[in-house]
Amino acid sequence: MTDGSKEEFECPVAIEFYNKIMESVELADQMANVYELDRKSCKWWKNVFFCPLMSTVVNSWIAYCELKHRKTPLFDFIVPHAETLMASGKLNALYQRRRRTESPSKTSRN
Repeated sequence: MTDGSKEEFECPVAIEFYNKIMESVELADQMANVYELDRKSCKWWKNVFFCPLMSTVVNSWIAYCELKHRKTPLFDFIVPHAETLMASGKLNALYQRRRRTESPSKTSRN
């Protein structure tokens, strides 16, 4: 139609289903890239670790929002989980540090 008019037609069920599925996939990809690391200043292995981690976090956020029937901002979902992970990492590091310093050294044996 060269005159700019639009013609409406019925969309096949398979295409509607595909578009519905892909819409949520695109949303998850978009949200995972919101808090993405700067690639230029990042080692390659950090991207290999953090990209799937962020995808997992976003997918769990989507599931959480659907289960609770409320829209929680992604940032408000991430922060408590990140703080919990950092706190457990600090405790683990403190425990390992104490274990190393409390054990008798090999050179002090008589």
